[in-house]
Amino acid sequence: MTYDEKVTMRVERAIRQHLADAVYPQRVPVSIECWKVGGEPVPFETAKNAQYRPFEVGETWGAAWDTWWFHVTGTVPASWKDIEGTRPELVVDLGRIGLGPGFQAEGLARTPDGEVVKAIEPYNAWVPLPEPGEPFEFYIEAAANPQIPNGFPYLPTDLGDEGVKDGPELYRMQRMDASLLDLEVWQLTQELKVLLGLGKETDPQRTRHADIMIALENAVDRIDPNDVHDTAAAARKALVDVLAAPAPDKGHTAFAVGHAHIDTAWLWPLRETKRKVARTFSNVVELTDEDDDFVFAASSAQQYKWLKENYPEVFAKVRRKVDEGKFIPVGGMWVECDANMPSGESLARQFLQGTRFFEENLGGCSPVVWLPDSFGYSGAFPQIARLAGYRYFLTQKISWNDTNTFPHHTFLWQGIDGTEIFTHFPPSDTYNSDMSPADVAKTERQYSEKGKGASSLMLFGWGDGGGGPTREMLASAHLQRNIEGAPKVRIATPLEFFEQAERELEHPARWNGELYLELHRGTLTSQSHTKHGNRRTESLLREAETWATAATVLEGRDYPYEELAEIWQRTLLYQFHDILPGSAIAWVYSEVERNYADMERRLEAIIAESIEALAGKGDRPMLANAAPLAQLGAPAAGIASAPVSVAATATALEDGAVRMGNEHVSFTLDDHGRIISAVDLKTGREAIDPSQPGNDLQLFVDAPAEWDAWDIEKGYENGRLDAVTVSGSRLGEDGVMTVEGVIGNSPYTQTIGLDDDVDALTIRTHIDWKESDRLLKQAFPVRVYATEAQSEIQYGHITRPIHRNTTWDEARFETLAHRWVHVEEGDFGVGIANMANYGNDIQQITMADGRPGTRIRLSLLRAPHFPAPHADVGKHDFAVSFTVGAGTERAIAQGYRLNVPAREVLADHEVAPFVSVDGEGVLVEAVKMAEDRSGDVIVRLYESLGTQSAVTLRTGFAWRTVSEVGLLERECDAVRPAVMDADSGKSSVDIQAHPFQIVTLRFSRA
Repeated sequence: MTYDEKVTMRVERAIRQHLADAVYPQRVPVSIECWKVGGEPVPFETAKNAQYRPFEVGETWGAAWDTWWFHVTGTVPASWKDIEGTRPELVVDLGRIGLGPGFQAEGLARTPDGEVVKAIEPYNAWVPLPEPGEPFEFYIEAAANPQIPNGFPYLPTDLGDEGVKDGPELYRMQRMDASLLDLEVWQLTQELKVLLGLGKETDPQRTRHADIMIALENAVDRIDPNDVHDTAAAARKALVDVLAAPAPDKGHTAFAVGHAHIDTAWLWPLRETKRKVARTFSNVVELTDEDDDFVFAASSAQQYKWLKENYPEVFAKVRRKVDEGKFIPVGGMWVECDANMPSGESLARQFLQGTRFFEENLGGCSPVVWLPDSFGYSGAFPQIARLAGYRYFLTQKISWNDTNTFPHHTFLWQGIDGTEIFTHFPPSDTYNSDMSPADVAKTERQYSEKGKGASSLMLFGWGDGGGGPTREMLASAHLQRNIEGAPKVRIATPLEFFEQAERELEHPARWNGELYLELHRGTLTSQSHTKHGNRRTESLLREAETWATAATVLEGRDYPYEELAEIWQRTLLYQFHDILPGSAIAWVYSEVERNYADMERRLEAIIAESIEALAGKGDRPMLANAAPLAQLGAPAAGIASAPVSVAATATALEDGAVRMGNEHVSFTLDDHGRIISAVDLKTGREAIDPSQPGNDLQLFVDAPAEWDAWDIEKGYENGRLDAVTVSGSRLGEDGVMTVEGVIGNSPYTQTIGLDDDVDALTIRTHIDWKESDRLLKQAFPVRVYATEAQSEIQYGHITRPIHRNTTWDEARFETLAHRWVHVEEGDFGVGIANMANYGNDIQQITMADGRPGTRIRLSLLRAPHFPAPHADVGKHDFAVSFTVGAGTERAIAQGYRLNVPAREVLADHEVAPFVSVDGEGVLVEAVKMAEDRSGDVIVRLYESLGTQSAVTLRTGFAWRTVSEVGLLERECDAVRPAVMDADSGKSSVDIQAHPFQIVTLRFSRA
């Protein structure tokens, strides 16, 4: 055994045994009573007035998701008054079941009048007591949160199903007593931990390492295990010199920010998050009272709103800390949402709703976008964030890549339109640091910009309800503030860090396009019902806002501000990065899917009432078109008579095949409904090889190494199953082909018809999914030699390579698209739109004739078993639109046609377009009343083709002035002027938009 090993063992034993036993040298029992709720949480007054029974330490309590209340009383011994360097505390150990903080029992202590004191967590298990000789009384609400992962993130469990369980009880109370904290011993413990950690990080050949080890040895030599209290001071004295040795003037600085990443839902239901927030924030308030240097940052307006509604006294304390500059609201968004799947308008509303809440309730928000844990980030995000008024962006999730190491930690992230945002990835690769010397050393060691910059950010604190930062973490930060052998540590706000980093890096590196996470690719597909609900709700919100605005402006109808805001906020909540991606427990989805149905009902009512106010009651068949492009003769944002003509034809052929076509396209389907011919009649070009048909349903074994709901493995293609059996097909009188069959164990029906409006086949699939560990894809191999593909994202599209030249290309084997994808060879293209899917794989293939082609596959369904054991089992409906000879414009039209179809209504008269665009490329994406209720109208447009576009916007209402604003509907320094001319007399605005530019216009009405 080496000298270092011997010293290390002695120090570790001293910390674990001698100091641990002595940090609370005296303790006295307390009186405990308990009350089992046996159901959902109850208000404090209900709990206080319940019938309690005696309870002893060592008893069990708490079935999964149940709540128990403990009534605790006692008196602090008067004899403790004369013991210097101590303080009395109530120490509570509710019991543990294996995982770390945040995945355990948690508690919240209140006084008899209901005032929240602080939380009780595995590593923050104390409550302050009054002075010696004084009595005390607490009510502790204890949450019996179960351990969902049973050792591995793939083993099924029903513990995440909705509702409080009947049993068994999960926890055994280990400790609850009044104890006397020895501050000298506690401080010695922190110093030994920091120096031992620092010694492990320093070069054993350097003098500094030897100095640390000798000091540690001298310290433990002075500790008497039988009298730690009286020998702790001498031990600390032996450490003074090594603790005082300063770091070099020039070197790395870790800016430390207290944080507690609380997933808004994940392995617990939404209702439990409300309590996790209260517990964590109450701890933070208590810690800021004790430490003047402590700074804490927290995102998510929704979590603050829950706190305000359910724990107003804690919210008031948080507001006071915000005013003091100790509690920093960050992010500006409603929740830390998924940053891929929400629509552009949803991301805009994340900022609009979130920032308005922060400004109205907390005085504002730091200009830092805060998304440390989302599963990749859209290339549209820089422009959206900057137009919302935010200057900086933070994440660390890309450090989870399974193939490539991201080359930067501080850089400019450039979006698809060219907008840039200053971005930082904390090089410690965590948002839950414990401020150990190992984490501090890692932040410098991994920092990519050495020699150019010297600052990085560290986020410290237990997350997910673990209680946030602790006094031990703060002590570690203070001890490492300026110590030889380590980077300097500076407790600071996020803004202080970003401003310093921006000053340091005069010419930061630039990363263009999306931040693709090379992991968790299955989250684009898991929990299909929730993804369908999100897409459907986004489309209905567009319709509701468009028609409600028109009805308000043209007919004087009251605008449903409150109802739309409430629906938007719930929609935004469900876009949280563990809800929409499909990686939460089943309880979450039971609640979410019920509420999607409720929101659909409410939005349908707003739409119907608004259209009736505009077009009147009547019996004339009409089409109300809220899409930005004309459909079936109905103008965009207008209501017109429904057409009668049908130009498409469908003909039954031999062997059960069917031909469908019009003057532009011709498609042939075999008796399985597969596409065996797709001809663009303008050019005569065939896009399908009949030996490699389109609309091919493909089933694969899907068993990832871990993270069941999250991951798809690269080698899934090796597990393709020959599992499709077609039982019959027929052509109906309406020209629609119906196919029935079974794939695996799951019966399905497809209906296939030609949509003459966009010259595309519309394929609707209904399936009763009964699979396990399977992945279902819908494949379209086409005779198009492409090296890249266009995929719709927020306010535009991204172009990705589909070859495998580099490891970055290889890792991108499953990608995101919103409503459409498009591949092309020269001026010939193929477009595919969808109604509810996000996951795709597009790659080059070899066709039967040996020539290169392209295969587009949509991921329809998965069948993971964790954390929801029966995810996606049940009935699903999908719609896909397929066309050939298409440019990007037609792919865009297909996407709107499927997702915002012209609505069939009965009305009295037509309604001219409320807003319209003359010209190509610029589309209206939102029409709404201004949030400030001034009566102004907001119209948001975007350039959709990726080129300079000049158009004229015309309005169907009178206005006095028009101004260009940001997403918060006010002036914004990130706005790039796009208005060339505005004429209120002609109700027209001339716009010159650069590629993928978002333009938000605010009209002050006449």
